[in-house]
Amino acid sequence: MSRKTRMLTAFGAAAAAVAMAAPTATAGPTAAWTITPTGTFTGTAGVTTLTDNIGNAIKCTTASATGNAPTSPTAGPQLASITAAAFSGPCTGPFSSTWTITTTVPWKLNGTSYATGGTNGTGVTTGNISTIGATVTGSSVLGACTFKVTGSVDAKYNNPSTGGANGTLDVAPAATSPLLLTIGSKVGPGCGIVGATATFKGVYTIKHSTGVSPVIKYS
Repeated sequence: MSRKTRMLTAFGAAAAAVAMAAPTATAGPTAAWTITPTGTFTGTAGVTTLTDNIGNAIKCTTASATGNAPTSPTAGPQLASITAAAFSGPCTGPFSSTWTITTTVPWKLNGTSYATGGTNGTGVTTGNISTIGATVTGSSVLGACTFKVTGSVDAKYNNPSTGGANGTLDVAPAATSPLLLTIGSKVGPGCGIVGATATFKGVYTIKHSTGVSPVIKYS
């Protein structure tokens, strides 16, 4: 055996010994959002309210939404997509006005923080709904009006009680630095009293297609 060959053999043996002595490298735990179960979900709400910065409020009797949480675990912040959203009348506003709201989807349901507790004591996810788009059309004694609403709103998802179907998505302005929707593309004399920004409120009961409410956690 040549001197070069002996050196290579010795080096290989030493490297193998070091490798055997070293602990196996394992990836540390990575925090992620988990959603159980994933898939299609629906949301139903009673009265929802769109209020502009002047104080004008448009209230719809009921509202509904459909969405999909495709994967779990996920790094976030997007947890699900809202693929349909509807607001049912009568939707009423100031000066005896009536309104219809049509939406442009998808919207994104995002999670930004998680805490134990919540409405049912089983955990609450704080976040927002983003990429919102809607067209609001109405008529009152002031005349016709059409405007667009875009942007994001604050939201919290309360996990259901254990095994329950009472998970809720509470949409309302945050106590500090609330997200505001932008009002634009105003057309018609009735838009003269419509403000520049708006907030939105509504409480949706969320159910998976199996009938239970999804459970969202971050760990």
